[in-house]
Amino acid sequence: MSILQVHDVCVNLPTEDGVVHAVQHVSFEVDKGEVFGIVGESGSGKSVLTQAITGLMPGAEVSGTAVFDGMDLLTATPKQLRSMRGNKIGMIFQDPLSSLHPYFTIGSQIVEVIRTHEPHTSREEARRRAIEMLEMVGIKNADQRFGDYPHQFSGGMRQRVMIAMALVLRPEMIIADEPTTALDVTIQKQVLDVLRDMSDRLGTTVIMISHDLTLLGSFADRAMVMYAGHQLETGPVEALFSRPAHPYTLGLLHSSPDAEGDRKRLTPIEGRMPSLLDVPTGCVFAPRCPDATDRCFREAPPRVTLSDGVTVSCWMKTDPTPAEAKPEIDEFVLQRARDRAEEAAAQASRSGATEEWPVDRNAPIAVVNDLHLTYGAGTRNAVEVLKGIDLTVNRGDSIGLVGESGCGKTTLARVIAGLLPATSGKVTLLGKDNATVTKAEWREQRRHVQLVFQDPYGSLNPRRRVGSIIGEPLRIQHHWSGERLKKRVQELMELVGLNPEHYNRYPGEFSGGQRQRIGIARALALDPELIIFDEPVSALDVSIQAQILNLIQDLQDAFGYTYLFISHDLAVVRHVCSRVVVIENGRIVERGDTDRIYDDPQAAFTKRLLAASVRAIPPQSPATASRVMVKEVAA
Repeated sequence: MSILQVHDVCVNLPTEDGVVHAVQHVSFEVDKGEVFGIVGESGSGKSVLTQAITGLMPGAEVSGTAVFDGMDLLTATPKQLRSMRGNKIGMIFQDPLSSLHPYFTIGSQIVEVIRTHEPHTSREEARRRAIEMLEMVGIKNADQRFGDYPHQFSGGMRQRVMIAMALVLRPEMIIADEPTTALDVTIQKQVLDVLRDMSDRLGTTVIMISHDLTLLGSFADRAMVMYAGHQLETGPVEALFSRPAHPYTLGLLHSSPDAEGDRKRLTPIEGRMPSLLDVPTGCVFAPRCPDATDRCFREAPPRVTLSDGVTVSCWMKTDPTPAEAKPEIDEFVLQRARDRAEEAAAQASRSGATEEWPVDRNAPIAVVNDLHLTYGAGTRNAVEVLKGIDLTVNRGDSIGLVGESGCGKTTLARVIAGLLPATSGKVTLLGKDNATVTKAEWREQRRHVQLVFQDPYGSLNPRRRVGSIIGEPLRIQHHWSGERLKKRVQELMELVGLNPEHYNRYPGEFSGGQRQRIGIARALALDPELIIFDEPVSALDVSIQAQILNLIQDLQDAFGYTYLFISHDLAVVRHVCSRVVVIENGRIVERGDTDRIYDDPQAAFTKRLLAASVRAIPPQSPATASRVMVKEVAA
């Protein structure tokens, strides 16, 4: 029995540049008690669709029907929608910190939800129900934490509070918008387990939005794939995984490290999503589709139904073919590596092989001995973050640092880079003790250690042009300027796959993946000995993530760079890194070759991390195996 029937919904957003056609002719149904996934790249219209049908997009031009419990949400009055939201339809947003009011305790915010919709409920009864729901979603000592503020909870715990707030009135349906993005794998699993448990125990219907198809494969019953505001494929997750009917769905699967495994090269979806200011006449995915024909560019495909329950919008009458991966390393990258080696040899010959900071090419890049770091050392509120770390980073290594948030991964990397002073212990970087180097030597050290940060937009100055951002290290360290600097910056842009002609553009004119490439180009400018990647792909779509991961591997293969790679995504770490270091509460609990760690973990914490990261691929159903390819036009 369907609880939500969406038919021919279109959402247009008026802007200064014109009307953005964010959602176009989307139709689907969700059964009562079902977990329904909506997946696609950023900008595909997933969040706009769900927010529009629940009345959360004022100013949007919405057409079609969205019938929930017999009421069309698109024609409901504001009063009717207010009574529905929270009471019958719960909402879990992507960022729990910005969704929770920082000035009010989490208990008072949940009580407010109860008393707004049930004004006759006493405060004592509302408090009891709030504590009961907090306990149900896994908040320990809920009665004591009832009076805590949002900032006193971790990211995963704040997300649990949001789930409790959404569930406290026992709504019939919950819309979860990217509820696990950027969470640790253990917290991610806990959040998904809570949602699945609520669905099983209370019969709650869950609509989950995600850009990760493999995540939905282990969680949802059915899923809808969206692209550029269009619905491309809808059906049971086992059918979407075992035999995707649309080339875009197949492309999403091949972009994920989960699908490829180990260090095999990923196959990203080439090209970019089209502008939504103009509705294309043909198939919206045709410019990026490896199977596109002339007809795909001329005519929009019909929406047809297959025998296994899959609905697809595509002209093809056969299974899509996987796109071919590009060569292992681009010839430009290889040629640039040869040029750089010749330049270094010539410079060493002219200078008599003397350097301001002499580097022993046979010694490890970094050696950490019994490292301790305590914030607020010597005070009553001292917090020990690193507790006796020993680590050796050899030349050419790619070491993955994994662990839960707050375990000390980023702190360790920053101490190694010299950005934080250690409380005790020793860090030897390129043969010199970090604690004894002079200010002049610190400046020179910056040439040899570079960082690529998690947020590619927040780490770039929005008021400076890309050429200036990438060239800044060269101006500071080498005093380069003019044509020499511009030529080097454009070479770096081409090296990381950016158009050198975009030298004078601002960061805001680039996509998220392109901005991350800008950050990588800036890190490569001084040809560093060590590059630290701090969650470089956690906020990117799987296709863009695949491009960045391929680039990182290509650069190491060509130039022999040494990497420290911090990530909470264990599939990404396995794909990139040759060695893994597992950190728990400031201590290394296990280390070793990547395959050994993943195939035969020894520490209990490592086993727990890996168990939380495993995503069961749905088995192929008999109906999928015997799919009838004679298509029937859907009503």
